[in-house]
Amino acid sequence: MSLHKMFSVLCLASVIGSGCGVEPEDTSRDAVQQAIRGDGWSSTNYNQLFSATLEGQTVTGLYFSGGAWFVSTGSSLTYAQVTSIAYNGQAIAPQSLTTAQGSFLVIGADAEDASVELVLTVAAPLAGTLRITAASTATDGSFSRYTTQWVSAHADDATTSVGLCPREVLVTKTTTQTVYETMIPIGGVRWNLSGSKVSDANAITLGCSQDAIGGCVEWGYGPWGTRPDEVTGKPVSMASVHQACTRMKRDDVCGSGSPLTTGYDAAQGVTTIHVKDRVGIHADTNQTLATMEAFWNENGASCFNESEYRSTNTTLLQRLAIIKTQCPSRFVACTSSHSGVLLSARPCTLTSAAGECVAN
Repeated sequence: MSLHKMFSVLCLASVIGSGCGVEPEDTSRDAVQQAIRGDGWSSTNYNQLFSATLEGQTVTGLYFSGGAWFVSTGSSLTYAQVTSIAYNGQAIAPQSLTTAQGSFLVIGADAEDASVELVLTVAAPLAGTLRITAASTATDGSFSRYTTQWVSAHADDATTSVGLCPREVLVTKTTTQTVYETMIPIGGVRWNLSGSKVSDANAITLGCSQDAIGGCVEWGYGPWGTRPDEVTGKPVSMASVHQACTRMKRDDVCGSGSPLTTGYDAAQGVTTIHVKDRVGIHADTNQTLATMEAFWNENGASCFNESEYRSTNTTLLQRLAIIKTQCPSRFVACTSSHSGVLLSARPCTLTSAAGECVAN
């Protein structure tokens, strides 16, 4: 009987040095995750839609075409063919690889396997080997995180590897270090560079825990199932909520793919926002219609309080003025008549005697 084996086995410490690439940051100690699990604050919010990279190319996912898998990039769905796939040391047919929610599945795998590893051999123009190893599973079991190890065919040393999801972090006031975050697969959907989403049964998007797609999953907005709207009581598609989150995270007001969140820069890429939603994940706070930044839906912002824009970055303020001319109808003060499944705001700096935010 064919079984579906979920990659949920933890990567052992002894394997990290040889099979998992550079050890990712422990999410239990990660400031972003600590904040978002608390009261919805994110202090390192970047504007990348995709942060996965291989050989200098932005990797968007995997794509099945003509009986084979391909690594997709920002320029092509079939950029580089996957010539072979090994699961736990055994070759598998391309059609055996699939996903369910946010985890890789292999049809016909032994459910009793004690170790799990997926190895993709990738042809030119990338040319190398991508090793994917299960790292952890979300507490509710809704998705899995994977460490990755890319060994380039062009490397002088065959043991030299990098991860798929690089992130620069400050180690001192003047120096940075590259760490590799975990990867989260999302099957049956792909994103264009404009930020628009396309349902596609042949696609597996490879999100990273720090970019908009994977980051919104980490924030609790996995695009699977439904949750009740706290205002109407009606079920809300979490795929819609996740897409709204990708717009909110990047501050893509017009929904055109032009972000207004600070760029991905270790030294200055810090755009603190407060996150609230209507689906019971991050609760209400003392922010008011006057102090919040915007309501968000799949298409961007439904209203936007320009005076409460999340950044004081001079370049971004100039971009804000340009973006405003592209969708002026979005730049209206938020009132109770506006709607959206998500809310963003700057941190509150002053509260009234009644506990309401009066300045941020």
